[in-house]
Amino acid sequence: MKRLRTKQRLVSSNLSLVTGDLQRSSPGLSQSPATSYQLPVTSLMVFIFALSSSAEEKTTYDDHVLPLIEANCAQCHNSDKKKGDLDLTSYSALLKGGGSGPVVVSGNPDSSKLWKAVTHAEDPTMPPKKPPLPETELVVFKRWIAGGLLETSGSKAVAGARPTVDLSLKVAATSKPDSPPPLPRELSIEPVVHTARANPINGLAASPWAPLVALAGQKQILLYNTTNLDLLGILPFSEGQPWDLKFSRSGRLLLAGGGQSAKSGKVILWNIETGEPVARIGHEYDLVMAADLSPDQSKVALGGPGRLVKIYSTATGELLHQIKKHTDWVTALAFSPNGELLATGDRNGGLVLWDPDNGQELFTTAGHKGGVSAVSWRDDSKLVASSSEDGTVKLWDVSDGKQAKTWKAHNGGALCVAFNHDGQLVTAGRDGAIIIWSAEGARLKTCDFSGEMALRCAWTHDNSGIIASDFAGHVALWQAKDGRRLGDLDANPPPIADQILAAQKRVEQIQSRGDKPAPDLAAAEADVMKLELKTTEDRRVELATANALWKRLTLAQSQATLFKTRQTVSAKRREVESLQATLMQTRDEIARLTKELNAARDPVLKLELKNALKNQQRDLKTLGAQLKTEQADLAIDQGRLDKMASEFEQIRNASSPRQSQTKL
Repeated sequence: MKRLRTKQRLVSSNLSLVTGDLQRSSPGLSQSPATSYQLPVTSLMVFIFALSSSAEEKTTYDDHVLPLIEANCAQCHNSDKKKGDLDLTSYSALLKGGGSGPVVVSGNPDSSKLWKAVTHAEDPTMPPKKPPLPETELVVFKRWIAGGLLETSGSKAVAGARPTVDLSLKVAATSKPDSPPPLPRELSIEPVVHTARANPINGLAASPWAPLVALAGQKQILLYNTTNLDLLGILPFSEGQPWDLKFSRSGRLLLAGGGQSAKSGKVILWNIETGEPVARIGHEYDLVMAADLSPDQSKVALGGPGRLVKIYSTATGELLHQIKKHTDWVTALAFSPNGELLATGDRNGGLVLWDPDNGQELFTTAGHKGGVSAVSWRDDSKLVASSSEDGTVKLWDVSDGKQAKTWKAHNGGALCVAFNHDGQLVTAGRDGAIIIWSAEGARLKTCDFSGEMALRCAWTHDNSGIIASDFAGHVALWQAKDGRRLGDLDANPPPIADQILAAQKRVEQIQSRGDKPAPDLAAAEADVMKLELKTTEDRRVELATANALWKRLTLAQSQATLFKTRQTVSAKRREVESLQATLMQTRDEIARLTKELNAARDPVLKLELKNALKNQQRDLKTLGAQLKTEQADLAIDQGRLDKMASEFEQIRNASSPRQSQTKL
């Protein structure tokens, strides 16, 4: 067994070297998908998997995880020395967990203590007092947890935790909800990452019913109010780079698909008001380039470089349909507003309409001579629009799958198209233009942008505005009726502490100016007095504005701390719920074993059942103690959170009257 593991490690090492050499010798492979739809190493990975005994080798405990544990973790967590009462060298012991409960959650690395420890996301870290494991080894842990905690290649996946909420709707949301449109409430605006330069913004989505837009930043998603351009919240995307964003038809959920090129991909759904992730869908081995949530919120469809379209259940995370039709990367997809159809497009120009309930193909369209970059449905679900690298926009009649309209939209390629509620369209292209079109395809208005390649575009909820992003990381808002630019959104904001420091310096600069001496000329005395009054008033307003900004940023910093504490308490609550579920399962198992023992006649079988029953009773006692400890910790954390929330509310109420006097 050790010889086999050594061989596997050598093969893994050699493949890493080959991959690195290929990337260094082929610069074209590292181009951004925004410009070429090429991702690095995909072809090599296909070749590697073809050499293996299975096209998609399963990541298992015995073959992949245990060798890493023996090399990095076994010194502290073995059957003889169980630091934290945790043994990682046995599959059953690892699943059982340690003194603080289970350390892995099937299908959910982000909720697994082991994953948080090896990535150094939380204390205690593994290995302790050392750098995190190499990325190639971390990927093994992540794939194993995401893939269902398989023991061997012949094992069945361990049942994972269901979503924290029931996402399904009784009736698909095809019109504006009766309740007020949802907006983020007290989310953190502390950036996850801030880089020296902004990256291309490939993901952009606007809420269908609220003044809210979501931007895909570096490992984070930024939420802005489109009325006043205020930053309302930042959602972390720990999977890597968010690539495709979609709001649910109700506007209450936000979907993000993304990941790491040639490594992993996933779709995450958030409650837009609380910022809580409510579901994690898919365990892909490459980036998710396109994804959408069905109108009734029961299904998620996704696609990417694997050329497959996958449809998952949001209730169970189960793969419902896997569609093999596209001959190239799946680059765009969207459910129809009525939920009856799914449109998917690929890098080869193919556009296909499916029945999402059974995965059956309905129509395959032909016409685009370049890759399909985006698809958008009209609200009545009768027309779907597609934009393409060939520069055209096409409208398709879904009753027969035939082309209803086509026109040349952009030189060099059309990269995005979006319908509004009235049937008008907006497009973005490689020529840098943002263009508004009538429902019939007549050009109405062009919005001046940055001159860079325009990547994504969307309408505001009320059709009054256009939001667009470009390759240089710029994001802007225009008034749709006249194309006037209303402002810009920062997709790469600095940390709050840096913003506070800048605001403090601004206040100090204004305060240190003082009054300038008036000229001695008597003839100009009256004019000087007027000028001084105006200057003093201007300075007073400027100082009030700077002070308000400073206080607002300080409040935001407190809000970020409060939000993080809420997330911690929510995670602790989920751990308690998981322990309670495990406790119930153990009790059921004890009842089953007791029944079998009472009915058993064979002495050998009775002895086996007695031992098994004894082990289960011991586990029940351990779980009960763990649950009691976790519940006590949760009560303490909840009390701390309640106190923090009360103090934050007092600070906010005390500062809000002053803030309301000055418009920021």
